[in-house]
Amino acid sequence: MNKLILFTSALAVLGLTACEKGLTDDIGDVGNGQVTNAMLQVRTRSGGGSGDEATVAYPVQVYVFQGDECRAVQTIGDEGQTLNIALTEGTYTVYAVGGASTADYVLPTQGEGTSTSAITLKEGKAHGDLMAATATATLVDGGTNTVTLGLQRKTMLIQNIEIKKVPTAATAVSVTIAPLWQSLTVSGNFSTAGASRTIALTRQSDGRTWLSTTDVHLLPPSSQPASVSVNITIGGATKTYTYSTSDQLEAGYKINIDGTYTEAVGVTLSGTITGAEWLGERTIRFDFDENGSTASGENNGSVDDGSAVGNSNNFPKAGDTYEGCYVLAVTTIDANSAELTLLSSNESTVTSASNANAALATLGVDGISDWSIPTKDQIDAFYAAKDDITPAPDRQRYLWQDGTTMKQRYMSDGSDSNANFNYAIFLRPVATVSITKD
Repeated sequence: MNKLILFTSALAVLGLTACEKGLTDDIGDVGNGQVTNAMLQVRTRSGGGSGDEATVAYPVQVYVFQGDECRAVQTIGDEGQTLNIALTEGTYTVYAVGGASTADYVLPTQGEGTSTSAITLKEGKAHGDLMAATATATLVDGGTNTVTLGLQRKTMLIQNIEIKKVPTAATAVSVTIAPLWQSLTVSGNFSTAGASRTIALTRQSDGRTWLSTTDVHLLPPSSQPASVSVNITIGGATKTYTYSTSDQLEAGYKINIDGTYTEAVGVTLSGTITGAEWLGERTIRFDFDENGSTASGENNGSVDDGSAVGNSNNFPKAGDTYEGCYVLAVTTIDANSAELTLLSSNESTVTSASNANAALATLGVDGISDWSIPTKDQIDAFYAAKDDITPAPDRQRYLWQDGTTMKQRYMSDGSDSNANFNYAIFLRPVATVSITKD
C-alpha cells in the first residue's frame, strides 16, 4: 500500500541520509507576534513488498491549512525528496494530491487556495494516476509530531477495449463513458459533475476488430449507474449503442471492455472490471441491442421507431417497400416490435472481396445503416422474390457470403458457385432493422 508519511520527529530530521534532497522554509516572523517555532517534515515512500502494484504517483502536491487559511504549498518531486516546513504552533490539516503536475494541471496557489479549490486539467491534457490523502497534525512550541498518510487512488483505469465483428464498412469506432467527475479538489473530493470521455479505437489487420490498449485514467462516475456507449460510424452516420451499467464503476479498479457486434440485434458486450490488489475483484456483463441505440451524424443511422411504416396499423410484410428498400423478410418480436430484412435498391459490380466490403458504404439507403453482404438465407429470399423486386435484379450473378467464403448466385437457375471475380459479379447489400409501433 502506498504511504505518504509526514515526520516531525527531531530524530527523523537528524537521521536524514546525505542522498535525500531537502526543501526547507526558514524559521521567521509571521506577524502578530508569532514566529515559526516548529518544523513539519514531509517525506514519501512507496510501500508494499514484492508484487505490490502500489506506487506513489509523483509529483505530490502538499497543501497545509490552519483553519481556512492555506499556510504552505510545496511539491515532492520524487521519492528521495523531503520537505521541511516551518510553522507556528497550532493544529493543521495536511492535504496531499499525487500525480498532479504543473504541466498537466492548473494548481491552486497558497494565496488563493482553499480545501475546495479544484485541481483542473489544462486544455488538451488527460488525467493521470491521481491519488489523495488527508491528515491532521497538532504542533506545539518546540514540540514534534508524526503523521502518516495512506494515499488512495482517485481514478479508475481503462486498460483494454476490444470490439469484434464490426462491419467492414465502418470507418470509425469509439467508446464513451459518462457521466464522470471532471476535477479533484485540494481535499481529495470530486468536483464538477457530468463530464464524459470518448476513447477512439483502431482497426486491426482482420478489418473487423477495433482495439484500444492505451491506458486511460478517468475520474469515477459522478452518478450511478454509469453508461458505456459504443459508437460505430458507417457511411458518414454514427450509430450509438448505450448500456447503463448494473455494477458501479469505481476509483481504484482496472476496467476491460470486450464487445462483439451482432448483425441481427446490434452489439453484444461483455465487460470485466478487475480491482487492483487492494480493492479486490469484480466482474460485470452487459448486452447492447438495437432497441437501446441512438444516432447522430448527417445521415440518420437510428433504428426506425415505426413512424414511417405508413397508415397501416400492421407491420410491413415481405414484398412491401420500406424506406425505399424491398422487404425480404419480417420477424415479429412481440405485438409492438419486429425486425425487417431489407434489400437495398442500389447495386454495383465488384471486383474482389475487399472491394465488395468497401462498396457497402456507398450502396446503402439514407436512413438505414449497417449494410452487409447477403447471407445464404438472405440470397435465397432475394432469388425467390427476383421477379417482384423493383428495380429488378436483371444481372446474371449476385454476390453472397458463406461464412468467410465469397460465393455467387446465378439468377437464371438459382445455382451457386465460389465467386469468380474474373467475370462481372453484382452486389446488392442487405440490412436488418428493428421497428416499433405505438
